Amino acid sequence: MNVFMIASEAYPFSKTGGLGDIAGNLPHALKQVNVNSSLIIPLYKNNYKLINNNIYTSFDIKLGTETIQTEIIKHKYNNIDVYFVKNDFLFKRDGIYSENSKDYEDNAKRFIAFTKSAIELLIYIHKKENIKIDIVHLHDWQSALAALYIKEIYNTEECFKNTKVIFTIHNLAYQGNFNTDIYSLLNISWKYFIPSRIEFYGYVSFIKAGIILSDIVTTVSPNYAKEIQTEEFGCGLNNLLLNKNEQGKLFGVLNGMHDTQWNPTTDKYIKYNYDINTKEKKKLIRNALYKELKIKEKNYPLVTMISRFDPQKGLDLIYSSFFELSTYDANFIFLFSSNNYFKDFENDFVARVKRAKNIRVLFLFDEALAHKLTAASDIYLMPSKFEPCGLNQIYSMKYGSLPIVHSVGGLKDTVINYNGAKTIKKATGFSFNEYSQKSFVEAMDLAFNLYYNNKNHFDNLVDNAMKKDYSLLKTALEYKNFIIKF
Repeated sequence: MNVFMIASEAYPFSKTGGLGDIAGNLPHALKQVNVNSSLIIPLYKNNYKLINNNIYTSFDIKLGTETIQTEIIKHKYNNIDVYFVKNDFLFKRDGIYSENSKDYEDNAKRFIAFTKSAIELLIYIHKKENIKIDIVHLHDWQSALAALYIKEIYNTEECFKNTKVIFTIHNLAYQGNFNTDIYSLLNISWKYFIPSRIEFYGYVSFIKAGIILSDIVTTVSPNYAKEIQTEEFGCGLNNLLLNKNEQGKLFGVLNGMHDTQWNPTTDKYIKYNYDINTKEKKKLIRNALYKELKIKEKNYPLVTMISRFDPQKGLDLIYSSFFELSTYDANFIFLFSSNNYFKDFENDFVARVKRAKNIRVLFLFDEALAHKLTAASDIYLMPSKFEPCGLNQIYSMKYGSLPIVHSVGGLKDTVINYNGAKTIKKATGFSFNEYSQKSFVEAMDLAFNLYYNNKNHFDNLVDNAMKKDYSLLKTALEYKNFIIKF
C-alpha cells in the first residue's frame, strides 16, 4: 500500500506547531510498520538545506484566468520520498502562513495552487513510475480541497479510481473559510458551492471539503473527536461531524511523540542525559539552568510552560493567578513565542510578572532552551481552554516533569489525574475539570503539597509518567489498521 501525505508543513523542513511534528514524523513511523509513505509539502524560504535541488517535474497550474508554474523537487529524507512544491512568489516568504502576526492576504490562492500541484504530481507519479495511489492523507484546511479534486473533479483519472482519502483535523478552529471572490481560482463549477459541499454561511470552506468528501476523518486524540461533535467545541461544524461519526467515519487517533527528537537519554541539548533510574540528574540540569539564567533560589522546584502566546493556552488563568504563583516556594519560567495579535495582553502580562521575584517570562523561539527547560522542570503547566491533542505534556512526562492540565481534548487522554493514595500506582500528573482560576490554583496547591510534604508519592508519579509509552509507532499502527480495512 502506498500512502501520500499532503501537508502545509512538516518537520524538519517547516514547522509552526503540532501539525508539522506529525506530518514530518508519521511517514517514517508508517515505514517502520511496513506501510510505504511519501510526503508532499511546499518549499518555503526558511527551508533546511536540500542536498538535491534537481527538478523532478513541473506543472502549469490554472488559477482562474491566470497560469502559474510550479516545480517539484524530489528529496530523500530518512528513506522517505519528500516532494517539494516550489513557486518562489507564493512560498518564498519570511513566514509560512503569516508575517508579523498578519495572515498573508493570498493564503487561499497559495494553498489552492499547492493543492492543485499535489494532485497533478500524484497523476504524474502514477503515469511515470506506475505507482498506485492507494491512500492520500490530508492534514488540516490547507490541503483539504484535495478531497474534492480526487473524489469529484478528477475521479475519472485512472490513478484515483480506487484511491481512499483520510483527512486529519489538527485544530478545528482553523477552517480556511474565504470570501467567494476566490472561487474562480478553483476552476470548478458553482454546483459545488452548496452546504453539502464547500459552502459555509456564504463562505468558501476548505475544511468542509475534507470533512464531507474524505473516506474517513481523524482527529488527533479520542476525546477531541468526541468534543468536536458538540456545540461548545464544534466551531459551527458539530452537526456535520456528528453525522460523520454516525456513519462510522470519524475517529480519534492520539498523536505520538518522536522518540529520537524528545528523549532524555540521548537529548543533544542537555548537559546530563538520564533515564528513569538516573533521574536525580534532573537536579544538576536544573541547577545549571538556574546559574545560566541567574536565578537565586536554587533549592526551589522549577515550574515551566512552553507555548505560543495565545489565550487558547489558558493564559488568562495564569494571569489571574500571579499572586498565588508569587507565594509558592517555586521558580516559574514561561517560554513563549510572541504573538502580535495579542500584543496589549502580552504587555500587561509582562508588566504584572515584574512584581513577582520568582516568575520569569521569556519571549523567543529557542529549541535548545525548550529542551533544557523540559529536562530541568519538576512541574509543567498546560491549562489550555481547549487542546486537540497537545505534545508538550507528553514531552514533559517523558522527561519526568509532572503536568498540571485542564482536562480537555488530548490532555484528558494523556494525563492520569492524581487523586489521593488510591491513584498512586497510575497517576501521571494533575488535572482540573472546571475552567476557572479557582480550579487551576487548587490543582497547583495539590501538586506543591505533594512535592513538599510527600516527596515519595511525588516521585512515584514521576516514575509513572516516565514509563508511559506515547510513541509515534502506536499512532502509525492505528493508521495501518485503517489502511488494512480499506
